[in-house]
Amino acid sequence: MTINNRIELIINSLKLNNNSFSLRIGVNSTVIHNIVKGRNAPSYDVLQKILSSFDNISADWLIMEKGEMINTNKRLEYAKSSTDSNVSLAEPLGKIKGKENNLSVQIHPDENQPSDLCPNCSVLKHALKQTERALKHAESEIEARKETILLLTAKINDLTEKFDGRKDGQKRKSAS
Repeated sequence: MTINNRIELIINSLKLNNNSFSLRIGVNSTVIHNIVKGRNAPSYDVLQKILSSFDNISADWLIMEKGEMINTNKRLEYAKSSTDSNVSLAEPLGKIKGKENNLSVQIHPDENQPSDLCPNCSVLKHALKQTERALKHAESEIEARKETILLLTAKINDLTEKFDGRKDGQKRKSAS
């Protein structure tokens, strides 16, 4: 089963259509349509949004097809907290947009929690570390380019002054 098939299975299991699923995870419906049709593979961003929107979906299952689709410990949490038999097991986790600095808290709220209770935490922490490294690299690139822009701006100003000085000198010669 491909990752595209697993995403389609999630949509069907939640009794959603592509449009309602895309709204729940916060992406354009065309993106989901193309994934389900097999035209495109899901991006890291789409996978992250699925996992953050439906915290009972196993990251190991979604990404590598290991284990079950639904985390067993999340099933128990929903079963204990739900008194309505019609409540879906796929209650969305609060969106983490704008809370990137608290992402590790969202992923693993209790550092003393045994790792078998959070099987997808290591995958998500690894992805977070890679993202943080890429962000630091991008920030250093931006700073280096800012310095280059400042140097080039200074050179342009110097050349402009020299050119303006030559034009003034030529005007004086032609005026005399």
